[in-house]
Amino acid sequence: MGTVLHIDLSSGKIEREPLSDRLRLNYIGGRGINSRILYDSVGPDTEPLSPENILIFGTGTVVGTIAPSAGRTTVTAKSPLTGILGDANAGGHFSVEMKRTGYDHIVFTGKAEKPVYLWIDNDHVELRPADQLWGKNVSETQERIHRELGDPMVKIATIGPAGENLVKYASIIFEASHAAGRTGMGAVMGSKNLKAVAVRGTKGVKVAHPGPFMRLSRELYERIINNPVYKGMAFYGTPYFTVGMYKTGWLSLKNSQTNEWPDALKLSHRILKKDYFVKMLACTACPRHCNQAWIVKDGPYAGSRGAKVEYGAIAGFGHGCLITDFAAIAKMNLLSDEYGLDVIEMGFALSTSMEWYEKGLITKDDSDGIDLSWGNAEAAIEVIHKVARREGFGNLLAEGPVRAAKQLGRGAEKHIPMYSKGMTYGMDDVRAIKGYALSAATSTRGADHLRGMPGLEMIPTASTPEILEQRFGTAEAGIASSYKKAPLVVYTQNLCTLADCLEVCKYNTEFQGEAMNINDLAGLFSLATGVEMDEKAISTAADRIYAVEKAFLVRAGLTREDDALKGKWGSEPIVGGPCDGERIHPDKFSKLLDEYYKLRGWDANGIPTASTLSALGLEDINKDIEGKRTPQVT
Repeated sequence: MGTVLHIDLSSGKIEREPLSDRLRLNYIGGRGINSRILYDSVGPDTEPLSPENILIFGTGTVVGTIAPSAGRTTVTAKSPLTGILGDANAGGHFSVEMKRTGYDHIVFTGKAEKPVYLWIDNDHVELRPADQLWGKNVSETQERIHRELGDPMVKIATIGPAGENLVKYASIIFEASHAAGRTGMGAVMGSKNLKAVAVRGTKGVKVAHPGPFMRLSRELYERIINNPVYKGMAFYGTPYFTVGMYKTGWLSLKNSQTNEWPDALKLSHRILKKDYFVKMLACTACPRHCNQAWIVKDGPYAGSRGAKVEYGAIAGFGHGCLITDFAAIAKMNLLSDEYGLDVIEMGFALSTSMEWYEKGLITKDDSDGIDLSWGNAEAAIEVIHKVARREGFGNLLAEGPVRAAKQLGRGAEKHIPMYSKGMTYGMDDVRAIKGYALSAATSTRGADHLRGMPGLEMIPTASTPEILEQRFGTAEAGIASSYKKAPLVVYTQNLCTLADCLEVCKYNTEFQGEAMNINDLAGLFSLATGVEMDEKAISTAADRIYAVEKAFLVRAGLTREDDALKGKWGSEPIVGGPCDGERIHPDKFSKLLDEYYKLRGWDANGIPTASTLSALGLEDINKDIEGKRTPQVT
């Protein structure tokens, strides 16, 4: 749409700026442009919860078009959880509505004196008082804004009490159920006294070549719905993964003490579909409709309902804590959405606390009298309330598991299953999936799957040995336990970067063994914008974006030591299940990291070389980080 909206919350000043050719041609859109704006605006000494941090909402290049699943939003800031680059991505319908107001990005600076929310109605932009909304949960906030504006079609992104109370992993919730969950973006929003962003847009989104764009989009829709992975997710949503991950030995249980637990199958997708799921819902322009609306019909949580519950919540709250009652898990998921909490970080905080309790590192004196025994769903629910309100023991856990463990001492840190760069990740046991492990370790926002989980190594039907050999130099790219993964990981990270720039859902790309690849994304970009980019050119743009994000980390002092899996998974083998004994071999992983750095054009310490940055047109960034390199490496 060609416009960036700047909101100075301190002064109330609102300005519009044309989207520069430098940004749109070199950084594509969405996450890419967000990351470059963040790099240029926030330095290594900026406190994440200070007015000097900025908060950016970004739509993508093909949002508002018929491109498959083109309806996601990236929110970017310096992370209060990790202290490095932070961003989070959410689906739903907000992004399209924001795009149709005429703005590609919204940049918030400063801090409002009192709580406010931003209201955008096409060309009308204003900050409105939000004192009456402060302290309200997500659904009540949305209902009140809809009543105040007199329009139920307004799309809203809001924080709950967790963001207001600066919980380090507070999320931003879009339309009551879609979470921009990771890295604590909700806390940044809360620190600025910004309660919500409400948008209503009616402007059309034009593409440069409508006929060819429509034909390519139609072809991609057909490939998506005819892919072998499609039916499972379309019918069950992401809970479809649960049984497969367990039977393969890739599902970690009891805070990673074991990968074997027969009760895991009590959370089967088929059981949930039969007893709880009531309707399939879809995000904008998505043929998959993987959101499963659910209702609890009886028991202590009867009447609880929600629009979705993801595999990540089931695995963290359920398998991680040995809770088999889905009604309780659904209630925990609902509370997390209403308070605005990242379910992945919250799940790890709970399961790690239960292990601390089991091992005697904490007692009821530490936990406010709560019995944190394995499987105690009522206790877990009580802790979620305390975390969101920062009460008692919850105030410690509100810092995130890594920070909480360091504050607790007593050897608590060694009981965290896995983290990287200060952020934990869910129950997918990457010790058995080496490409996934490399991607999580080298993610630019901390341990994560959405930065580049290589689905082609996990889904046998996604490719063939011959094609893998041709594309990635070895058929072993498709063998989970193989360490020959560097080209596959770089490719998948670039694919995910570009998906976040166009703001299409990764689950419809090769990230999940699905239809769309980088060449397809290049085609969508070219036909939408009229700027011709082939696979090589758009991959170079992805390299550039990843280098900028990496430089943000380097400038903050991170090195090769931080591109690692820390916690249990970095030093202990898997116990139980089909992958019993699998581990991350230090020497093999170090060699794999060397290969990855070489492909990226980074030195042995994980820092982009001067020649790499020059080739990417990033000479200005080279000046920022050249002093970080070791003298013998250039």
